Amino acid sequence: MKLWLLFAAFVLVEVIFVPLFLKAQWPQACRKSLVFKMICATGFVSIGILSIKIAGNTSTYALMMLVGLVFGWIGDYFLHAKSTNKYFAAGFLSFMAGHIVYIAAYFRTLPLIAKTYVPLNWPEIVAAGVLICVAAFVMIKFKFDVSVKLLKVGVVAYSIVIICMVVKASFLGVHYWLNGGAYGAVAFLVLCIGSLCFMASDGSLAVIMFTKAHKKNKPLKVFNIVTYFAAQVMLASSILFINA
Repeated sequence: MKLWLLFAAFVLVEVIFVPLFLKAQWPQACRKSLVFKMICATGFVSIGILSIKIAGNTSTYALMMLVGLVFGWIGDYFLHAKSTNKYFAAGFLSFMAGHIVYIAAYFRTLPLIAKTYVPLNWPEIVAAGVLICVAAFVMIKFKFDVSVKLLKVGVVAYSIVIICMVVKASFLGVHYWLNGGAYGAVAFLVLCIGSLCFMASDGSLAVIMFTKAHKKNKPLKVFNIVTYFAAQVMLASSILFINA
């Protein structure tokens, strides 16, 4: 019961400090906003740790997810602490590494959950194709301006990684549910909605960064941050269910 109360407390930390962070970081980042952001980041890492403790889940999946959460924590720091190319690169690479760890966790776990699972299958290919079309539509609709060639390559690579993460997370949830996993519907929703929130957050951040018209779009920034922290909390909570 104490661990569940702590879990609820850290969820409450997100509810309280995400709005405080949004208020402090507008119109520009400052030391106060960095502190609030890192409190939120520490919150989702703590939810991951508590999920391990509550479920008694020390599986490879749980540990890999925790590593992914820590990469998110590192990325949050570097993307906010200083507005320099080196800090941006460190933050970008940290988030990329986090997504790759998440993908590895899902990829490894799927055959353990569903014995007949085939890595390359038509439902996942179709889902990935739909998400690629959505990403391309957003880039065209908002007229992305990525003038630096290396950055353009990074954006494309990151888009592929995040789409792969969403597909693998969602199908892990589907197979866990269909194979009779405990609280299967909840696990599916946590993984599917959490990963989609991550894609929505990254997509809205790209719109802010690579379009002139939306660089100071406050509602879009709010959407970006709320979906991001919601995503990390939900993916951290998947450790409560997936034990493999």
